Amino acid sequence: MSGFSNKKRSAGTAESTQQKPNGIKRFEQSHAKHIAAAQKVLEQYTPSSDEDEEELDEGQILDSLYKHYKPEADVTGTSALVPQKTASFFENALHSGSATCLICIGSIRRAEAIWACKYCYCFFHLNCIQRWSKDSIAQLKAKLQPNVQGYYNNLGEFVPPKHNRTLQWSCPQCRKNYTPEERPTEYKCFCGKETNPQTTPFLLPHSCGELCGKLLQPTCGHTCMLLCHPGPCPPCSQYANTSCMCGKSTKKSVRCIDKEWKCNRKCNEILPCGEHKCKELCHKPNQCPPCTSTSMQSCECGNEVKKRNCSELKWHCNKVCGSKYSCGSHTCKRICHSGPCGYCPLSLPRSCPCGKTQKVLPCTEAIEPCGDTCQKLLTCGLHTCTQRCHRGECNLCIIITKKKCRCGMHEKELPCWKSFTCETKCKQMRDCGKHACNKKCCDGRTCSQCDKVCGKPLSCQKHKCQSICHEGPCYPCNQQSQVNCRCGKTSKRVPCGRERTARIMCMEICRIPSKCHHPNTHRCHKNDCPPCNQKCGQPNNTTGCEHICEAKCHAAVKVPKQNPTNGQVANVWNITKKFEFKSLPHPPCEKPVTVTCIGGHEVANWPCSNSRPSSCQRLCNRSLRCGNHKCELVCHSVPDIQDMKEQIGCARCQQGCFIPRPEGCVHPCPRPCHPPPCQPCDKLIKTKCYCGLTQVIYKCSEYFVNEGVVGKTKEEISAQQERLKSCGNRCLKNFPCGHRCHTPCHAGKCPNPELCRKKVRIYCECKRLKIEIACDRQRASGQTTIPCDINCVETQAKLAEQQRHEAEKLRQLEEAKNRAEVEQFDKRFNKRKYKERKVVVETRKKQINWQLIGIYGGIVVAIGLAIAVAFYAES
Repeated sequence: MSGFSNKKRSAGTAESTQQKPNGIKRFEQSHAKHIAAAQKVLEQYTPSSDEDEEELDEGQILDSLYKHYKPEADVTGTSALVPQKTASFFENALHSGSATCLICIGSIRRAEAIWACKYCYCFFHLNCIQRWSKDSIAQLKAKLQPNVQGYYNNLGEFVPPKHNRTLQWSCPQCRKNYTPEERPTEYKCFCGKETNPQTTPFLLPHSCGELCGKLLQPTCGHTCMLLCHPGPCPPCSQYANTSCMCGKSTKKSVRCIDKEWKCNRKCNEILPCGEHKCKELCHKPNQCPPCTSTSMQSCECGNEVKKRNCSELKWHCNKVCGSKYSCGSHTCKRICHSGPCGYCPLSLPRSCPCGKTQKVLPCTEAIEPCGDTCQKLLTCGLHTCTQRCHRGECNLCIIITKKKCRCGMHEKELPCWKSFTCETKCKQMRDCGKHACNKKCCDGRTCSQCDKVCGKPLSCQKHKCQSICHEGPCYPCNQQSQVNCRCGKTSKRVPCGRERTARIMCMEICRIPSKCHHPNTHRCHKNDCPPCNQKCGQPNNTTGCEHICEAKCHAAVKVPKQNPTNGQVANVWNITKKFEFKSLPHPPCEKPVTVTCIGGHEVANWPCSNSRPSSCQRLCNRSLRCGNHKCELVCHSVPDIQDMKEQIGCARCQQGCFIPRPEGCVHPCPRPCHPPPCQPCDKLIKTKCYCGLTQVIYKCSEYFVNEGVVGKTKEEISAQQERLKSCGNRCLKNFPCGHRCHTPCHAGKCPNPELCRKKVRIYCECKRLKIEIACDRQRASGQTTIPCDINCVETQAKLAEQQRHEAEKLRQLEEAKNRAEVEQFDKRFNKRKYKERKVVVETRKKQINWQLIGIYGGIVVAIGLAIAVAFYAES
C-alpha cells in the first residue's frame, strides 16, 4: 500500500509541475535539494570534544604496569620518586588528550608523532621539539657570530674574540643539554626500535608492542623485559644466587638489584690502630670504616698527650722544637716534629740579599750586602730595583709611566705601582642581548651575566618568566593549576594554561535536570548534556495503535532555530546557528503486524503504520485449465485466496504444446497446449546402416520409444532399433585377429571373435620353414614362430662367415690405402727415406667352439619336438 500511496503522490506532483515553466520547475527542485542537504548537515553536526574519546580502565592498567617499581634508595637517592614519575608518564600515555606538549601547550593525541627526553622522559610534539632545537641553535649562532674574528675598539687596538661556547640546545622541561647531532629527526617508539609506530587500540600509544630491551639501571647486565613503555625502566626483577658482602653467609637467591646484601654478623677485623676491632655489620673485605674509639695519644714530639680518635694516630702540637743544632749556637724553629733536627741552616752555603754572591761562613757570622745593585723584579713586573743590595723587601716602583685604563678609553701618567681605572661605563650588551653591562672601566671580556629577571608573560598568559634575563623564547610555565569537574567532586592538576581543554573523568552521575522524561544515566561532563539515547517508552498516539514507541527519545531534540523570514523563501543563508529543544511527535509505529497479501501467497510482518494488504509482487502461479502452465500475472486479487486453480482475473494459456517427446525425437507436437499424451510421431527418418553402404528408412515413432509406454522393456527397444538400422548384409569389419566378421550388419564390436578358424601361416626365424594352423588354435597356444632345423643353422653359419670375410677384406683394403697415403706424405715432406718394415701376420690355431656346437644341438632338438607335437595335435 505504501507503494501505491507514493505513486499517487508522485502523480499529484507531476500534475502540479506540468503547469509551471521548465526553468522555474528546475530551480524549485534544486532549491529544495539544497535546503534538505543543509538541514541534514546541521542535524548531524555535533561539536567535537575530548570526552568523545574512548574511556579506559586506567586504575587497573596503571597498577599492573608500575607495580614492579620498588621505591628503594640507591646511590643517587632519587629512585624513591620513580613510582610517582612513572605513574604520571603512564597516565599521560594512556589518555589521548592528557599528555601536554609544554612548547605549544596543546594535547598530544595517540596518532601524533612525539619525542621523549631521555633524562626527564617528558613528551613533546616532534614538530615542536624540532622547531625548539632549531631556534635555540640558530640564536646561539647569531650571538656568537659577530665576535668570531674579534674587533678594534675606539683607540684602534685589537680586541681578541671571546671564547666561543659549544653549540647546544636544552630540553624545555629538565634543561638538560643536547648536541646539535642529537636533534630528533624521526618519530620512534619509546624503546627506539621501530620508526613511525602504528596506532593500535590494544597497545599503549606511541609503543611498538615489542620487548623494551634497554639496560636496567643500576647496570647489572640484564635488560628490561616489559613491553615498550614510557618513562624509566623498573629495577631488575631477576634473581641471582649470591652470598653477603663479607662472604661469610651461605648463598641464597635474591633479586638482582639486591645482590649486594648484608648479613647480621659483625666484622670483628683488627683496625689499623691495632687495638680495636671493627664493630660494623657485614661489609666488603678490607673496607672497614675508620676507628671511632678514643685513646691517649702523644704528639709527634712527645711533649703533649691527649685523648683523641684512634683514626688520627699522628698529630702535631703548637710548641716550637727549641732544640739546639750541632753548632750549639742556634735552636730549631720547626713546630713539633719527630726525629733529629738536622744541620744548622746557617752553616750551609749562603748568598747575599740580592743573591749575586755566595759564601760559606760560620753560622755565628752574618753575610753583609755585596754593594752591587739589587736588580730584583719589582711587584709591577716591569721594572727592577735600583737600590744597592739590601736586606728585606724592595720598595714600590715609583717610575712615572703612561697607563691606560682597562677599557682603553683614557690614558694618564701615574707611578708604576698604581693601577688606573676610569669612570666610563661599559656599553657592551650582556649575554641576554637586552641590557648593557654598565660596569665602570670594563675591558669587554669580564662582562658579568645579566642578573635581572626576565618578566615576560609566558604562553599561559597568567604568569611571568622568573628566570634570569635571557635570549630567545621563555621556557614553558612549570606551574600547575587545579581543575574541578562540573559537580565539584573530582579534581585534577594540569599544566598552567590547559584549564579549558583539560579532560577530567568524573565517575559521578550528571546532576543537571533531564530535559525529557528519562533520568540521566551519563557521567559528569563539561558541555551540554548529550542527547538521550534511551527508548521513548510511551504509547504511540500518532497512529493510534496503542503500541509502545520504541524509537530513540524525542521529547527534547536539539533543532536549529531560524529567524523569521517575513514571508521570504527560506534559503541556506537565512539559517542561523542558534538551537532550541523541541518535543517531536512519535514516529510511525514500527511494531511488526502479520499481513497477508491480496493473492494469498505470503504472510509477512509489516510495520504497524503500513499494515494494509497489498500485492507481494510475486507471480500468481495458479494452475491453468491446460494443466501444464500457471498464471504469469503479478499477484492480484482473487475471490478465494486458498484455491490455487484458475480463477477470475487469471490469464488464459496461449502457448503451444510443451509435453516432452520421446528421447531422441526432435519433431514438435503440432497440437496446441493440451494434457498428455501426444499422438505418435509419423515423420520418416533416412539414415545409413551400420556398415555405411545401404540407406534405411523408418518412422520416428518406431525408433524412438519410451520404456514402458508400449509394454516393451529396454532390451526389446534396443533390439528393435538395431534391427531397423541394419541392412542385413555381411559385416565389413575385421576381428582383432585380422579376419573378416561373419555376422550380418550390426552395431558396436563384432561378436564371438574367438570362433574364427581361418588358416594362419607360422614361419621360423630365418623365414625358411612354414606351417599352416587354425586361427583359434594359434591364439590358444600363443605360438608365433617355429624352430629352425640343421639346414637353417648351417645356412646362417655360412652367411655369417661370408660377412666376416667381406669385413676382413674391407679392413685390409683400408689399411693398404692408409699406408699408400703415408708413403706419399713421407716422400713429399721427409728428407730421409726410411725402410719399410715387414708386416708379420700372426695366425692363431683355431680352437673348437663347444658352446656354439651345444647351441646348434639344442636348436635341432627343439625343432624335432615341435614337429612331433604338431603331428600329435592333427591326429
